Order: sequence, then C-alpha cells, then structure tokens
Amino acid sequence: MKLTRNWFIVLLIGWPVLFGLGFWNGEVVWIAATGFGVTLSAYYEQQLSKLDKETNVTIRAAVNQSLVTWFGMGLMLVFIISVIFFDEPRVPLLDMIYLVLGIGLTLNGLFIRSVYRDELSDKSNVIRH
Repeated sequence: MKLTRNWFIVLLIGWPVLFGLGFWNGEVVWIAATGFGVTLSAYYEQQLSKLDKETNVTIRAAVNQSLVTWFGMGLMLVFIISVIFFDEPRVPLLDMIYLVLGIGLTLNGLFIRSVYRDELSDKSNVIRH
C-alpha cells in the first residue's frame, strides 16, 4: 500500500490527537507514539525509494549512523535517569517496547527527511534565471 501525501497529513494529525486522548484516557498513548513513528518512517522511505540507487545507499548509510548514535545515547540516558532518580528498576515491558519502537521509527523518518532534503538541495553557486 502506498502512503499518499493526503493520508500522510491525515495520519500526522490523527496520531497526536490519539496521543492526547490516550493521555486523558490512559489507554493508547504508546500505541499512538509508535503509529506516529511508523507513519513518518514509511512516508520518507517511499520518498527515498524514488531516488537512484547510489544516492539511496548514501542516504541510508548516513541515516543509520545518526540513528544508532542518537538511539544508543538516548536509551542509556533514559535508563540511567529512570533507575537513579526515580528509583524504578522495573519498567513495564509492553509500554517500553512501544515507546522504543515509536521513538526509533520517528527518529528514522526525521533523519531520512533531513538527509533527503540536503541531498536534493542544489549546492552549486550558479545563478539561474
């Protein structure tokens, strides 16, 4: 299934609304965070697949390097803060899986977007009329 721009916009509006309702009701907060990440990642993966193979490989390598760095450091920081300052050695597994998956996919989508835009921008100093 192809994620069109209209569906992308609808989902980008829908997931934060569901996240807010989940905060109020307490049920679907982490699922909404994961859905937001899946939406961003899927849309920008589709945009990436439109480029030639060499550019695609270059962008994926840059994104993977950034993602691993940010994700590893972020998880270490979150676990250190939660264990030391909140004295919470146990975290509910399902909530943590949804949260980690949502954050990871969101970062993946945002990194792809950033590198994709940088790659498509014209870096020459030629003035065009």
